[in-house]
Amino acid sequence: MNIWIDDTQLESAADLDTALEQARLHAESQGRLIVDILVDGQPATDAFFDEDASDLPPISELRFTTANTAALVNDTIDTAIESIDLLKADQQAGALQIREGDMDNAMQSLRAIMEGWQAMRDIVDQITQVTDLDINTLSVNQQPATEIVNKLSKSLEDVRETLKNEDWSLLGDTIEYDLNELADQWSTLLSSMKSSTNPA
Repeated sequence: MNIWIDDTQLESAADLDTALEQARLHAESQGRLIVDILVDGQPATDAFFDEDASDLPPISELRFTTANTAALVNDTIDTAIESIDLLKADQQAGALQIREGDMDNAMQSLRAIMEGWQAMRDIVDQITQVTDLDINTLSVNQQPATEIVNKLSKSLEDVRETLKNEDWSLLGDTIEYDLNELADQWSTLLSSMKSSTNPA
């Protein structure tokens, strides 16, 4: 199959796994990340890569689009820091809704909060995967970064437990105080990660 990565044609590959590995290595050697794949002119879906390669129809051409790794990481971190402010607004709203007994809207806010924090965890994981950053050695205001990450896991577990026990007062406090404090720490954590991946 023919393989293109941006405007460069690579050596043809006999199978999909070889093609993907070839493209990955080429992108990494250029300090870039693959962000889009076209299979015979059609966007490659997640399901496409879940299939057994032997069951796939013949492929004539793969086209890969890449982005500069450092720029992509910076943009991702900047977007995540902006999202922290939205998380804090959801947390304030959720805590108020719980105290006012508006549980339908509170549950919607809580769902957005949990999804938002999961996205934060995913972003940190992704950044450590595509950069040389070791989160285990990173310090944020003299506090280990791993401690901040672990505190989030503990706080989210507390949210689930109070929700299960229908302890609404404690749930409101956890969202308003514990998670808001963590939001500030995570904003600083993300800024530190950006600085560490962009040394002066």
